[in-house]
Amino acid sequence: MLHLQIKNLIQVGRRHGFTERAFGNSCTRKQALVEKIFKRKTQPGYAFLTLPDAEANLKKIKQYVKEQEKNKWANIVVLGIGGSALGAIAVRDALKSEFAKGPKLYILDNIDPAYTTELLSNIHLAKTLFVVISKSGTTTEPMIQYGLVKEMLQKKFPANYQKHLVFVTDPKGGLLRKIAKEEKITAFDIPPKIGGRFSVLTNVGLLPCALAGIDIGGLLKGAREMREAIKRSKGMHNPALALAVAQFMLDKKKKKAVTVLMPYCNYLFRVGDWYRQLLAESIGKSRRAGPTPINALGTTDQHSQLQLWNDGPNNKFIIFMRVLRHATNPKVGKILPEEIGFLNGKKFGEVMDAAYLGTSQALTKHQRPNVTIEVPQVDARSLGALFMLFEFQVALLGLLYKVNAFNQPGVEHSKQITKKILKGDEK
Repeated sequence: MLHLQIKNLIQVGRRHGFTERAFGNSCTRKQALVEKIFKRKTQPGYAFLTLPDAEANLKKIKQYVKEQEKNKWANIVVLGIGGSALGAIAVRDALKSEFAKGPKLYILDNIDPAYTTELLSNIHLAKTLFVVISKSGTTTEPMIQYGLVKEMLQKKFPANYQKHLVFVTDPKGGLLRKIAKEEKITAFDIPPKIGGRFSVLTNVGLLPCALAGIDIGGLLKGAREMREAIKRSKGMHNPALALAVAQFMLDKKKKKAVTVLMPYCNYLFRVGDWYRQLLAESIGKSRRAGPTPINALGTTDQHSQLQLWNDGPNNKFIIFMRVLRHATNPKVGKILPEEIGFLNGKKFGEVMDAAYLGTSQALTKHQRPNVTIEVPQVDARSLGALFMLFEFQVALLGLLYKVNAFNQPGVEHSKQITKKILKGDEK
């Protein structure tokens, strides 16, 4: 199970961090918020808590994947954006190596014309299944992608283009549901009480990942285990509560308005993209609320951002992710010259861990508050646990900041203006 290490919040000193007693007391006072969220688990937004228990839906996905085996798809291409893409990208990059066997999972999460053309021109269309994801069926980006793909499919496979399409959309209404019924295209549901950025453990994330051969049962199991750990843990020993209280207090009382998520693992880097949307879109609702999220990668960004973090403005809260056991761990022999002989006989994971320790200790010495999420290994269970941990933490932040963590009015305004421009109503 994941473990949240908070000792560096104490060791930075009370000016930029907390005393252990003060932090513990703050977490204890906010414990009631954890119970409040569990009591709301069937309400819109908070229903993400019920997703790990959706066994019937898991069976439906597995049955569909089994039925698709006869088509021997070489490519699974997701047409989606934002919450309809970032979760699947995080899962793919963590669990589906670019060198792995089985179908390739491509996620077309932008409408860049050059990249779109290159991707669609270089895949074997006959061996490709397109997963179109939009709750409303009117989201601009995936729907223009769908229009182009449908045109290509109808031209090449006029008799059975539908077999190359599967939709993930609203269970009853919306344009995609209407198209699915009219054209006999298989459609999976997006639960009505779940928002896009909380949807990674719904069909939005699970279906394309399952089609690519990823262990989605493990994702749900890890999320379920983390949910139960959060439910039974108290005070600062509750990882979601401790993380939320630290982030809130550092922002409001210590002027740490920037949050950095930095895994020391390539495979977890895109979890940062997913978390960036989750935090920014959920909490950024007023001029007084909302830490700015940044993602980074260890050790890469020790050589690009660490100078700023150590000696620049002390306005950041760093969340490290440390992998305790790597899938493989090569070792260099006694081949390097004396000047760097300290590397001889060292495993890559050992050097990576030393770099993490050096960075976290240096930041702590410079009074830069940081915590570490210890990840046992990069697998489906750990990833599912991370998703649940961060989603619960952000739900808690909504209560702490007194904002609705489940809407996005600022995004909707932008969408409305964009559609007016495309319709010619506004220039």
